[in-house]
Amino acid sequence: MLTNTVNLKLELLCNGVSFTRDFLEYYQAQMDHIEKRRAYGTGDSIILSSSIRTPQEIILEGQIISAANHNPNSDYRIALEQETPVLKHGKKTIKITFPRRPTSYGKHLSNGELFEQHITVYGNSTLGIFSPGHCYYFNDGHECKFCSLGSARDSLSDHKMRIKGSMAGEAIGMAINNESDRYKRVLLNGGTIPNYDKGYSIHMDLLEQVKNKNLQSRLDYHLISMPPKDFRLFDRFKKIGNNMSMSLEVFNPRLFSEVCPGKARDYTRERFLAAFEAAVEVLGRGNVYAGFVAGMEPLESIIEGIEYFGDMGVVPAVAVFHPDAGSQYSNRRRPSMDFLKLLGKKMSDIYRREGFQPLIEGSGRNSLDTEAYLGGFA
Repeated sequence: MLTNTVNLKLELLCNGVSFTRDFLEYYQAQMDHIEKRRAYGTGDSIILSSSIRTPQEIILEGQIISAANHNPNSDYRIALEQETPVLKHGKKTIKITFPRRPTSYGKHLSNGELFEQHITVYGNSTLGIFSPGHCYYFNDGHECKFCSLGSARDSLSDHKMRIKGSMAGEAIGMAINNESDRYKRVLLNGGTIPNYDKGYSIHMDLLEQVKNKNLQSRLDYHLISMPPKDFRLFDRFKKIGNNMSMSLEVFNPRLFSEVCPGKARDYTRERFLAAFEAAVEVLGRGNVYAGFVAGMEPLESIIEGIEYFGDMGVVPAVAVFHPDAGSQYSNRRRPSMDFLKLLGKKMSDIYRREGFQPLIEGSGRNSLDTEAYLGGFA
């Protein structure tokens, strides 16, 4: 039953997962499944070691995707029974699987670099590009306090800091040639540079090069980016991509400034709200997404936010907070199960009322979007 599976995903997002020793030994030798790739964050409360392979995602019943965020204190344990991975909780044993490892991982591009230094696969359907791999808010300690991009890139990631459109386009072509029926979309994300118009234009340049190198494919093209200050740039995106997301993260004005001091200081909440209005005017209702992190503000505040954007024609996209090693909020508590259930129910109501669809359906391991779309919050 969908509701039960969604509830299980919420439990995993509220608690994280732990791993038994025999499972970790199994996963080191098991090359059929995706290993965690840290393009934009550490993703775990405790890092076992950069050399130890751990799952990136778990596939639950009904192809519901959940993150495998490591928390050694979690009662939800991934273990091995008769050489088969299972999820254990108390006396319960739950069947799970993992997304398969892309056949392109381990292969070299024409410049000699590995495919996975340019592309990260999410779930079984999304080809992710993250560039640039640095956010200038980290330069003076004004990064979003839940973000662990800096720590991930310092010691855990072998991704390219700046990805060229020509090489990303080649890598995307390799992926769809090797597994033509697997991928549905390209998702471009990246760190922020001080010149917002230049940063947005760099993203569009990259996305356009990738698309032009793969005109024969049926891939959708999605962008997650800080908005430009010159809203006329949205007209250019309309010619390139399918939809885009801008991450406000927190709706409450005071908490936005507290949690995201760099965004509040240099872009401002007021300009963010104006950017959403301008983007909807250009791209249309249902084609612009507002990114939130659940657990940064009270329930009534984030609900006010997703209602505000829903009325505007902006799709609320909610990721669940997890305390990442290396972030300023590494010791902050995750949101509760009840919090996420009520939030998910409200999202589902808005999605149904407005006819919204999730940003990356079936690949949002930390998000509630696909589950809200499917009506999984009873």
